[in-house]
Amino acid sequence: MVGAVTTDLRRTDNENREPLLKTSVLDLFDQHAKLSPTSIAAEFQGHTVTYDQLYNASIRVALELRKRGFRPRDRIPLITKMSLEMVASVLGILRLGASYCPIDFNAWSLERVVATLEAVGSRLVLSTVETTISGYELVRMPELSRHVDSITDEEIEGLKVIRHDMRQSDLIYIIFTSGTTGKPKGVMVPHSSAVHLVQQSFSGAMRGSPGCAGVIFSTICHGGTLAMAQPSDVINTASSCSTLILTPSMLASLEATPEFDRVHSIYMGGEAPNEALVRLWTSPTRKVYNCYGPTECTTAVSTVEMIPGGPIVLGRLISEVEIVLLDEDLEHEVQQGEICIRGPCLAVGYLNMEDLTQKKFFFRDGIRHYRTGDLARRDEDGLHFVARVDRIVKNRGFLINLEAEVEPALRSFSGVQKAAAFLLQKQLVAFVTPSEVSVEMLREHLSQKFDVFIVPDLIFAINDFTLTPNGKVDTRALQAMVKDQVDDRLRSYPRTQNDVSAALDVVLQAFAVIFDRPVSQIPSTASFRSLGGHSLTAVKLQSHLRRENLSLALSKIFELDTAAAIARAAVSTNGIASADVSSSATPLTPHQFQLLEETNADPSSNYVFYCLTRNTAHSPINAENLRKAWEIIFTRHAIYRTKFDMDTRVQTIHDAADINWREFITLDYENMEAVSRREREVLWTTLRSQRCPISILKPHFWIVEVPGEAVQMNWLVHHSYTDAWSFGILLKELELIINGNAVTLPPASSYDMVAQHLNGEAKRQATTITDFWSTYAEPWAQLRPIQLLEPEEPSDLPWNRWESDIPLKVDNLIMSARQHAVSPATVVYTAWALVLADYTQSNTVGMKISVSGRNIDHPAVESVVGSLNGRCPLLFQTRKDSTIGETLRSLQSTLLRVNDYQWTYPQLRSHVGRAFGNQAYWFDSQVLVLLDMPVDTRNWRIFEEQKPTAPIELNFIQKEDIFNMRMRYDGTHYAQSSIDGMGKRFIDKLIQLVGSPLDRRIGDLGHITQN
Repeated sequence: MVGAVTTDLRRTDNENREPLLKTSVLDLFDQHAKLSPTSIAAEFQGHTVTYDQLYNASIRVALELRKRGFRPRDRIPLITKMSLEMVASVLGILRLGASYCPIDFNAWSLERVVATLEAVGSRLVLSTVETTISGYELVRMPELSRHVDSITDEEIEGLKVIRHDMRQSDLIYIIFTSGTTGKPKGVMVPHSSAVHLVQQSFSGAMRGSPGCAGVIFSTICHGGTLAMAQPSDVINTASSCSTLILTPSMLASLEATPEFDRVHSIYMGGEAPNEALVRLWTSPTRKVYNCYGPTECTTAVSTVEMIPGGPIVLGRLISEVEIVLLDEDLEHEVQQGEICIRGPCLAVGYLNMEDLTQKKFFFRDGIRHYRTGDLARRDEDGLHFVARVDRIVKNRGFLINLEAEVEPALRSFSGVQKAAAFLLQKQLVAFVTPSEVSVEMLREHLSQKFDVFIVPDLIFAINDFTLTPNGKVDTRALQAMVKDQVDDRLRSYPRTQNDVSAALDVVLQAFAVIFDRPVSQIPSTASFRSLGGHSLTAVKLQSHLRRENLSLALSKIFELDTAAAIARAAVSTNGIASADVSSSATPLTPHQFQLLEETNADPSSNYVFYCLTRNTAHSPINAENLRKAWEIIFTRHAIYRTKFDMDTRVQTIHDAADINWREFITLDYENMEAVSRREREVLWTTLRSQRCPISILKPHFWIVEVPGEAVQMNWLVHHSYTDAWSFGILLKELELIINGNAVTLPPASSYDMVAQHLNGEAKRQATTITDFWSTYAEPWAQLRPIQLLEPEEPSDLPWNRWESDIPLKVDNLIMSARQHAVSPATVVYTAWALVLADYTQSNTVGMKISVSGRNIDHPAVESVVGSLNGRCPLLFQTRKDSTIGETLRSLQSTLLRVNDYQWTYPQLRSHVGRAFGNQAYWFDSQVLVLLDMPVDTRNWRIFEEQKPTAPIELNFIQKEDIFNMRMRYDGTHYAQSSIDGMGKRFIDKLIQLVGSPLDRRIGDLGHITQN
């Protein structure tokens, strides 16, 4: 049998010159074994072992391991569970000069055990438990005491020689931790770091060190008694100790009874403590400490006594260790930033993970640091832990801190003892204990006391939390509990043969999936809007119904609202044949033809420019892999291999995409921006100078890269290829591909099939469509143009800009919309309609709005890439004697009605031309409310630009916890002062709509003085 594979840290000529290890944890243990041989070193379940017995057992372990082929500096896997044999095995491995890799037999799955053994690289394994693992030979600890002969002086001397040759950089252990990713990482800790930590315990700086290795060494190297326990007897064991070292979650599972009066010191670590625990366990004879330090820094680097009611800080650092707070780029020290640690406590790195090691361990000013992923802020009290970087999440558009905001909010409700929160499938989920907590009353409490984005979408009350082997709350177990509960209830939900009941079954299941709630908690009276439904979720509901052979117009979802009403109105599509057959030549849709016709008249219209910037300091992304990713994307989606023929009004799919791709390398950000801007201006000039008839410019990419720092991806594309929804799909696919997950992409839907469907529907519903637009356009003659001052000197710029933040909280707009049973976008459109009424002197107003275009009845509508984003004409008649609520609901009703036909929007223009003449008024404003589009912008900073399609364009976007409005306008026709007054009046109207009583009348709304 071949012995263990040696580590990459085996001695070389250079390494032989590394400093010798003057003192090891083994030396410190041996000192106490000689001074107090009969003292109890460890106890477990009524059994004890003295220092002398533990010393001799460790020698026997070391000698037996050497006979089996292990050598100094080998990595030795140790399969074990809580036991006295575990301690002897650890010391025996160290006495051989090797490092140990602990594997928790009781807690780990077989898959994780095998993955760890493969990473360690040894086919020979030390085990203290009876087990077998295919492909590995196990040396069992029980055999050691039976088969090892008497120890000779020569053997002991051989072990001493090994000890004298040990270096400071030799590994003492490799701890495999799953961290936040779920993938085990082997943290390699050297002897120098471990002994430095243990020696601090003698100085009083750190009397307890969280983490198994820290607890063992800081106890037996200090002459104490290590008291070990199984979960079943932890109370009895803990109450007999003078010092407890555990996580806050473990401490929270204990009751502060008189049984624990012997405990005079409690050291918590591994999780952020809460003030309630400190108050509960602090007494005149007991102190509670907070310890901080990740595994990569040999467990603990700071400790502080916590005082009830006082600040919870990180505390005093151990000798020679420093903490700095750095910004995102790890360049500048800041008052609030990521905790980075430097000093003799650092681990060597991660086993077999060089890229991760270089990412997490970095040099700054010539000094090696470890970036913890923890955020902290510094003030006069010291360092305050803020959160894990991965525990700051985005919910409903807001960045929230799960640890510092959501979980304390949950605990603020009387009766809640413990709380845990996390994001699951974009829903905020919370668990509380005990199970007796009323979830309904808790939710009501949160809704009254906290912002809407702090209130979880799902709340579960359970008896207690499952803990990980490290004593932390097992979040993955809670996530599985949520999924299992939803799945079980979906499976157990009764089905019937009655058509209406069967449809209700489908709708309730759809609500459960979309809003991530157990179906048993969704009654037939459940409100789509009250659950948080908006245009995006309505599209998802349509798709779910369609998969179950049911159909319902988007407007009906909002109009009917309840699950029961939606189920009654849903129409069965069984037996209706689909006309979709993919073809190389397909008629243009009315929307496509209109876009192309407008571009033919104005060559620079209907192009959109995207500029996406990304930091690549810690990312492998570069121009080359971006090009490869886009080649995959353009090959997947047939629309980018499509040519348009205006004469025949058809689109033809070709074999290959035609892309213009260029790459630039620059030295810094300033040059990167300059190159991007120059190329963009050249392209816009080219577009404006085209002569009719024109050809649609093929998609242009130019990538500007600052190697190792940033990359900027610029893309100019015509709207006949892409809309805003498609951009979100493409961005998601791009992220998957550049991260090596292209194989997970589903087959792409073909746009030509959707185009055929739309053309077929246009013929089938021709009479209905004509009648709708004829009726809808009846108030057209009452429309009036916007009356604004003309500029004294027309602007030289093609489009001028006006921008302002809006002092309106996002959650206030959301709550107001829900109170009125409308969407937030409806409130925005209503505010602009009231402004138009003021500036046109007419109660009948009109505007263009942009909608997703994804409400058509086709199975590929959610996933297809192509131009479906429709311009929707919104006509509305304001009434000063109507209440705010009546006005909002009336406008939403109109919006939903016209949205069902927006895909035939060009027919409105034809009808207006026939009825009122070609010179009739057309919309002079367009409103874009960019709140519901599925675009994930976490990794990119995105800038978008396109030529407005109306003389005045209003963009309404979210900006952190408020809103921002951006107006672009024709500076040759409108004076800046007039636009300024118009923008301010819109802000004023919007704030009044949100903040006024429900029964306030529109005519009573005041306004600022017009400029």
